[in-house]
Amino acid sequence: MLKWIAIITMLIDHVGFFFYDQIPSTLYEFLRGIGRIAMPLFAFSIAFGFLHSKNWLKYFIRLFSFAIISEFAFRKIYALNGFYYSGTNILFTFSFSLVFLIALRMLIHSSHDLLVRMQPIQSGGMSENNLPYQFRINFGFQISPIIGLLLGLIFMILPVVCIVYYDTEYGLYGLSMVVAFYILQAVDFKKPRLMAYLLIIFVNLLFQILSLFGQNPIFKYNSLQWITVLAVPLCLNCENEKKPQKWEKYFFYIFYPAHFVLLGLIRYFCLK
Repeated sequence: MLKWIAIITMLIDHVGFFFYDQIPSTLYEFLRGIGRIAMPLFAFSIAFGFLHSKNWLKYFIRLFSFAIISEFAFRKIYALNGFYYSGTNILFTFSFSLVFLIALRMLIHSSHDLLVRMQPIQSGGMSENNLPYQFRINFGFQISPIIGLLLGLIFMILPVVCIVYYDTEYGLYGLSMVVAFYILQAVDFKKPRLMAYLLIIFVNLLFQILSLFGQNPIFKYNSLQWITVLAVPLCLNCENEKKPQKWEKYFFYIFYPAHFVLLGLIRYFCLK
C-alpha cells in the first residue's frame, strides 16, 4: 500500500512539473507539494527492503539497472521538450544509499566483533566461528573485523562522493532520509512514533540551516521539503504490510521511467 501511495503522489508531482506553464501557479505549487510526500515513502521502502532482503547484491543490481534505464529515458524526454537537464535521477541516490547501508552494517558488526575479541575468554573458551557479531557476506564467506572496519569506512565514503559528484536527485538529503528510516526500523525505540517525527524534523532542519550558507549544491534544499514530515504516519502504519508480489515489485521499477516518458510525450504532442 505504501508504494502505491508513493507512485500516485509522484505522478501528481510530475504532472505539475511537465505542465507548469499550462496551469495556474497555485495549482502548480499544490501538485508539487503533494509530490514531496513521495520521496520519503520511497526512502522508507529502500530501508525496509534492505532490512528484509536476502541478497543485497541482487537488490543493488536491480536498483542500479533501472537507474541507468531511467536516466537514458529522462535525458531523451528532457531534450524532446527543450528542458534543461542536470544531475542524475533519484534511483542513483537510492542505489548509493543502499551501498551506504551495507557499509554501515559492515562497520557496526565489525566493531562489535573487535570488542568481543578483546574481552577475556571465559573458562569454557570461545571459538572464532562462534563469535556473535561475525559479519558474513551473502556469498557465504566471512571477513576479519579489521578488514570489515576498513571496507565499511571506504564504502560509506564512496557513495557520499558519488552522490555529490554525479549530482543525484535529492542528493545528501535523500541519503539522510534513507538512513533516518533505517535507524527507525533497525532500532527498537520505546516511543517509535515520537522518534520518527524527531528524526525527520532533524534531517529537514539540518539541511534547512546548511542551505542558508549560500547556494552550495552539496546541501541543496527547498523549504517545500518540510511537507515530508506528513509521510511519517503513513510509514509507521505500514510495518505489517505483506511482501509485494513479484509483478508488483517490478511494476514499481518500470513505472518510474514509464510514467515520465508518457507525460513527456503528452506534453510534446499537445503543445507541438
